[in-house]
Amino acid sequence: MSDISRQEKSEALADDQPLVTAAQVKDYLLAHPNFFVHYPGILDSLRIPHEKKGSVSLVERQAEQLREKVRQLQHQISELMAVAKQNERIYRIYADLNLRLFRCKTLFDVRTTLEQVLLYQLELQAISLKLFGFEDDLPETNKRLLLEKRFNNNIYYLGRLSKEEQEMLFGKAHVESVAMMLIGERGEMGLLAVASREAHHFHPGMDTLLITQLQKFLTLVVPQLAEY
Repeated sequence: MSDISRQEKSEALADDQPLVTAAQVKDYLLAHPNFFVHYPGILDSLRIPHEKKGSVSLVERQAEQLREKVRQLQHQISELMAVAKQNERIYRIYADLNLRLFRCKTLFDVRTTLEQVLLYQLELQAISLKLFGFEDDLPETNKRLLLEKRFNNNIYYLGRLSKEEQEMLFGKAHVESVAMMLIGERGEMGLLAVASREAHHFHPGMDTLLITQLQKFLTLVVPQLAEY
């Protein structure tokens, strides 16, 4: 075999079986992060394909990736700040609601205050306040079924209702999710239900701190006005 043939065969084998694979290069660079510190001249000769700019240097590509990460972080920070502001607004509204409930002189005042705050300030869809043993109480059979199905010895229920339950509590109002709380130490005084037109506004995994505070305030206020 001639020298030329041997050389061509050697080159063909080299093309088919590279001495160093791309995976090995990657592993080596990851294991030696200071490689380009010792050989900075290589950075200037490396070119990275870019969808919009054609071929760019490795440094330019890294700088662009860094800028993109900064933009993502700024967006996340903006979203967190917006959520924090909204949570602060809701907390202040609930705090004011609790104080206003303490100043109520009649049950009519309690209903009016709940409607003004929950419907207009918090922009919820509907509320239903049912005091057990009073004229607007739920039918006994329907009430028992609702309590057994939705509360199951709990003081709260957060989530969806059936069409029949929605109509029983809110009439024809279109609602998707509800927050319900029983009034009284054992839930013996009544029921407050608040509804949203958004399906995921109230859900079982949400925080109940503000709802708990409202339930405790109603448990203190309602007996004084209803003469339990």
